[in-house]
Amino acid sequence: MRIGFIGAGKVGTALGIYFHERGYPISGYLSHSRDHAALSARAAGASVFNDYMDIASHSDILFLTVPDASIREVAGELAASADDLTSKWIIHTSGAYSSSVFPDLCGACGFSLHPAMAISDPYKAAGDFSSTIFTIEGAPDGAALFFREAGLNVLPIASKDKAIYHLACAVSSNFVVALFSWATDLLSQAGFGAEDARRILTPIFISNARSVAEKGPVAALTGPVERADKDTVGKHLSCLSDPSDRQLYRLLSEKLIRLAEKKNPSRRYDDLEESLWH
Repeated sequence: MRIGFIGAGKVGTALGIYFHERGYPISGYLSHSRDHAALSARAAGASVFNDYMDIASHSDILFLTVPDASIREVAGELAASADDLTSKWIIHTSGAYSSSVFPDLCGACGFSLHPAMAISDPYKAAGDFSSTIFTIEGAPDGAALFFREAGLNVLPIASKDKAIYHLACAVSSNFVVALFSWATDLLSQAGFGAEDARRILTPIFISNARSVAEKGPVAALTGPVERADKDTVGKHLSCLSDPSDRQLYRLLSEKLIRLAEKKNPSRRYDDLEESLWH
C-alpha cells in the first residue's frame, strides 16, 4: 500500500516519517509549496509530485493533510484530475470534520483518521504516534486493522460525534494554554517577570497534568475549591478587577465544585457556591 500526501505541513510530514520508519512505501508529497514538499519528502524518503494525476497514479492511500477549510476543494480537484481513483483510500486528518465533507471521489473510499495530539514538531510527533489515540470514522472494512498493524492505537468514532470529540481535544489542549497564559499574567501583577513566572508555574503545571492523566480529574483535584475554603476563594476574586476574569474564575470554580462533590460526598459546598456569585 503506497502512501502519498497532499499537503506538506506538520501532520503530513509526521505521518510520512512514521510510516517510512516502519517500512511502508511513501510515494511522496504534493503541495502548493514545492519547497515544503521537498522537505517533507526528504524526511520520509519519498518523491515530490507535480500534480494530482501524478501522485494519485503512484499511491494507493492518499492523505489530504491540508487545512480543514480546504478539504472539500482539494478532494474535488483530485477527483476531477486523477485518471482512476477506484478502490483507493482518500483520508483527511481533521478532528472536527467527518467523511461527509468529501465530494464524490469517483470510486475511492473517503474517511477520516485523526491523531488526538497537538503537533508542533513533526519528528517528535512521529515518535509519539505509537502512544497516541487515532480516531477513525467512515472507514471501509480492513482500514482500522491496517493502521493497527502499522502500530497505531485506533478507536472508531461516529460521524455525528466528530465535532464534540474535537471540542474535547481543544478544551484539554488549547484552553490549557489560555489558562497558563492567564496565570502568567497574574504573576506579572505580583512583580514577576515572564521567565520567573514560567519557572514558578511549570512544575505545578507538569505535576498536575501528570496527576490528572494518571489518576483522573476527581482524584487529582486539590486546592481551595476542593477544600470548600470560601475565604481563600473570596481573596482570589478580590484580586480580579476585570469582570470577564471574575466571570471565568466563577464558572471554572463551578466546574470544580461538581468534581469536589464527587471526591468528598460528605462535604457541603453550598456556602462556597453561593459566595461565588455574591
